[in-house]
Amino acid sequence: MLRRRPRAGSLPLGLSCGAVLAGLLGWAASTPAQDKYMKVEDVKPGMKGYGLTVMSGTKPERFDVEVVSTLHNFRPGQDLFLVKTHHPRLEVARTVAGMSGSPIFIDGKMIGAYAYGWMFGVEPIAGVTPIHSMLDDLKRPVPKVLIPGLATGTPLPRGGDKHGAREAVNEHRFASRQPLDYDLKSHAAQIAAHVGPKLSAPAGASLRPASTDVMVGGLGPKAVSLARELLEPLGLVPLQTGGGGGAKLPGEVPTGFEDGGVINVELVRGDISMAGLGTVTHVVGDKLVAFGHPMIGGGIEALPTALGYVHWILATENRSFKIGEPIKPLGTLINDRQASIVVDTTMQAPVFPVSIDIRGGLVSPDTKTRWNMEVSHDPFFAPSFVTIALGSALETTTAERNDLTWRAKSKVVVKGHGTLEFEDFGAGNGSPMGPGDVARTKMIRAVGALVNNPWKVAQFERIDMTVDVVHERDVLFVRGATVVEPEIDAGQPARVRLTLLPYQGQMVEREIEIPIPASLAGKDVRIKLEPGYRVARTVAMPETFEDLVDVLPKLDFPSETIVASFAIPDEATAAFAGHVANRLPPGAVDTLRPTNTSVAPIFYNATEYVTLPIDGFLIGQDSVTVKVREVVR
Repeated sequence: MLRRRPRAGSLPLGLSCGAVLAGLLGWAASTPAQDKYMKVEDVKPGMKGYGLTVMSGTKPERFDVEVVSTLHNFRPGQDLFLVKTHHPRLEVARTVAGMSGSPIFIDGKMIGAYAYGWMFGVEPIAGVTPIHSMLDDLKRPVPKVLIPGLATGTPLPRGGDKHGAREAVNEHRFASRQPLDYDLKSHAAQIAAHVGPKLSAPAGASLRPASTDVMVGGLGPKAVSLARELLEPLGLVPLQTGGGGGAKLPGEVPTGFEDGGVINVELVRGDISMAGLGTVTHVVGDKLVAFGHPMIGGGIEALPTALGYVHWILATENRSFKIGEPIKPLGTLINDRQASIVVDTTMQAPVFPVSIDIRGGLVSPDTKTRWNMEVSHDPFFAPSFVTIALGSALETTTAERNDLTWRAKSKVVVKGHGTLEFEDFGAGNGSPMGPGDVARTKMIRAVGALVNNPWKVAQFERIDMTVDVVHERDVLFVRGATVVEPEIDAGQPARVRLTLLPYQGQMVEREIEIPIPASLAGKDVRIKLEPGYRVARTVAMPETFEDLVDVLPKLDFPSETIVASFAIPDEATAAFAGHVANRLPPGAVDTLRPTNTSVAPIFYNATEYVTLPIDGFLIGQDSVTVKVREVVR
């Protein structure tokens, strides 16, 4: 939950008059004085002035500007000034990402924020967002209590209407595909489709879309690759520049934001750092506007912000950019609009701690095996950045091109709802673990489902993962299955002999017993044999947040099992109100099916599941058929 920083207590009566006067002065300080800003119609070609931005360190420097022209109605209801910049560094770098938000002044009055650049431009021409458009964003009402992700317009992944969900039941064994069937990359694609049009440049303008460089530190190559895949369609461009880890930087740390100073939007901080970098345009009381363009255009937000440091402006032919990092948390991004981001320095954004302990593997006493981070509490960013952060730690610590088997245990502490626990298991060869493995875990699916649920806001108190690694390929291949007795008596278990091939081992056989109900007398029973990680449990559609919390740890069978399943003819399973009733006779189904409402249980064919433990990562599946003799009376 977003928190306002504590204020001083009440004043003695003798100071009340002074308090009133101070309050009036404070109100005046937080209200923009219109004579400080130049109107759009007063900005003319040929006018000269200056801008402020940080070239290196933390203090803003001046650069000269000359107005070239004005593009009217550049965006809906918003013009854009064209200016040419003059500064030794900008003569080389031309337009620079990270300068977005740098305030521009003419005749001592602010006209707007440096915000846009042209691809492969050969001269330093920039687009400037008018300050009046940004101040309009500052005046927009914001809820007194911000909730992470409220009104961001983020769709649930793989959404569907009620009828579509019902049609999916038999295929997925779920009474609904949403939000149980959360998939990180599918969700990212939906968000990109939603956000992309807001950030795109006007057609034919050859302008770069509005984008924000994200400075990343402590990430491995696979983690950076996944970050780019997830974030670049949203206008967030990851740059591996370093940061995080608590390193001390030269110079004094600023005490607050200033016009032209550095601002970072912190997505992850700690042993791994990810922060969007830009420039403060204008501070008005406890609030400020920055960037001159949207970050992701999500409207009401609750993302942590921080003071920042610039190492250098790196010049390139295509896209020059600032290299920097956060140095001190301060404030919260509360509104993300077309013309600017709005930050409130009295607010403290919600974050939650994430940790991972990696045990085993080929490590030295000095190898970093415990990683601690804090992640922004946002419906999209939370699952994505938990994945990237944990995956990078695993990629770094298990960086061996050898056989690998891993077992992960995760705990997700949900405020007011206790701890959810998950286990994941994998094995392979020639590739270390990484973000792709984490993205497929039950824990990430649960985190995504929780933050995108339709009932209430989920708040995480912390997420912890422990991973045990051995450099062996603990894999068993299913070579075949044989029924020991092709015919059995009613009530007798089916005995099946599995032929398994361990990696670089000798063929082994294992006999398992599968209970068969006596009610299947006279039937041929086809038994499917599959690894536990490939089989989804039958669960009821959650109808409340509490149902969702309860069902998430129950979606899957244990990974190190083999699951035998077979259909029960003439019987059904019903899922309703958070409960599953299996093996209902036809009469019960007719009784439970109402005729005057569509609010009813969902029925599908009954299936019996038998879980049998097996040590190792099972690959392959098979099926056998056993005949159950009729009962002679």
